Amino acid sequence: MVGKTTLDKYMTTPGEMEEIPEHERTKHFKLLTRYVLPKPTRKRLRWEGERRVIHSSDIGGEERFWNLWIDDMVARQCEYVIFMFDDRAFNEGAIDQIGGFKFLVDSIISRRYRYRNFRSWRRGKKYVPRLVVLIANKADRYFDNKAAQLWQQGRIGEHKIFDPFRDDLIRLQKAGIPTKRNFMATRIGWNVEQSLLDMIDY
Repeated sequence: MVGKTTLDKYMTTPGEMEEIPEHERTKHFKLLTRYVLPKPTRKRLRWEGERRVIHSSDIGGEERFWNLWIDDMVARQCEYVIFMFDDRAFNEGAIDQIGGFKFLVDSIISRRYRYRNFRSWRRGKKYVPRLVVLIANKADRYFDNKAAQLWQQGRIGEHKIFDPFRDDLIRLQKAGIPTKRNFMATRIGWNVEQSLLDMIDY
């Protein structure tokens, strides 16, 4: 419920978005003993005359789906990994959001991947993403004067919203995996295209 599906829908068709109710949160179905990976979809990003095409997957954030993140990432050899969270990382959402990012970082650094087929096993042995992007979503809830000041100075990484994730960001940097941090408000379409194009241009 941090806004992954809203982002996926916004990239498909930009515009004012509705709040997605909890009963419609992203689900995946099991086939025998494994959850079925969603198929990636093609998106067109446009911003200030620049156009790019990306293929992205929307995967659920519940703990039972965490392995799907890794399966999809390795199977498709994803260049960019976006991890979204919101201000609930400081209270009721802390375990899922901070724990989920730690799981992702552990998997990338140790290359502890599950392989769905021989092709992904062969390609996954040396796989690491080009960039991991940590997105603080729902910025309209916490974007205060301090955030505005850091934004203008290009120092958003210093904002307290990123504090729970700093240790894992440092671990990625030490492992030679670049990271970026950004603010976003997907439901109202604030800083969405800019953030994604900035990611692709890395």
